[in-house]
Amino acid sequence: MDKIELLGKNKNKILNLGIIILALFFAFQNFKGSNEQLSALNTAKDNEVKKNKAFEEIADLEVKIDKYKKAFTKKDISYTLDVISKIAKNTSVEFISIKPIDEETNPDYVKSSFLITVRSADYHSLSNFISQIEATKDIYLVGEARITSENTGFATQDNETPNAEAGSSAEASSMLVLNLKISTIFINE
Repeated sequence: MDKIELLGKNKNKILNLGIIILALFFAFQNFKGSNEQLSALNTAKDNEVKKNKAFEEIADLEVKIDKYKKAFTKKDISYTLDVISKIAKNTSVEFISIKPIDEETNPDYVKSSFLITVRSADYHSLSNFISQIEATKDIYLVGEARITSENTGFATQDNETPNAEAGSSAEASSMLVLNLKISTIFINE
């Protein structure tokens, strides 16, 4: 009878303990479900962050593509002539001629080439001319370069022009002539 008496005295405590265990069981089940939902939400959030990052990268690429499209737009001969003439003037190079030579058409782009002839007194001016052509914001590619020497008949002394037939004692000066094949590329649309 001791056990029955002990059970009678502690009946409320046993009942309370059972209720607490049952409440803990339901709380654990509820926590487990909430934890799974939270984990699923965190995974979904991480996926959305990755997607947003990818969309931002795509938007940046679209901006870059638009910039490249502007750089590869077709330029007419007068624009090319103007750009090259300005470069020649800035580098103390005498612009002689420009002649379109061929146009290579591909499915995605067109490559136009020009033969340019310039004259200068020294190699330094010619190298500056080529460097500035390649450094322009427009796309110009130097494909071929040929330098020749040309006797101009001008004197090397200050402001004198000798007459070659008259047998002047002043020496004739040589000029350098540069023939360049320059190409530009633009996108086919």
